[in-house]
Amino acid sequence: METGKVPTTESENEPYTRWQGFRITQLGFCIGLFLTYSVAILGFLANMLVQLEYSVTGFLAKLFFISSGVCGLLSLALGISACLTRLYDFRTTARVAKNRWDTTQQDQVNKWRKTSDCLGKWTWGLFWAQTITFALQAASLVVTLCNTYWDRLRV
Repeated sequence: METGKVPTTESENEPYTRWQGFRITQLGFCIGLFLTYSVAILGFLANMLVQLEYSVTGFLAKLFFISSGVCGLLSLALGISACLTRLYDFRTTARVAKNRWDTTQQDQVNKWRKTSDCLGKWTWGLFWAQTITFALQAASLVVTLCNTYWDRLRV
């Protein structure tokens, strides 16, 4: 196939289709991974909250503790939203694939394509927002732990 030429057969388009499948799979894996870690940190925060022996002390530590919890809840909500928009995008794309050759439904197919493109952009935006809020959650937890337990960490 020449450079810049649009693939005309399925065999010419196969590498792109294969890598597109890898990208879709990897996106779902990453969303799930950040969801899992976010819930794990929220569980750790809840455990810290009930511990009497190792309580969070100091204004700064409490501020970052609360920040970690809020960012964790946001990350969780963004991850769930990314999963839902992704599923709706798959459903819409399946409708396009099923009806794309039906000449009586071309207007509807074009609407579904626009919806699918919009949902794809939303999914990626939600994924990046989830990733950023997770990073803030983890960083806030580290600041909380360092601020609270610094005396125990020093030799």
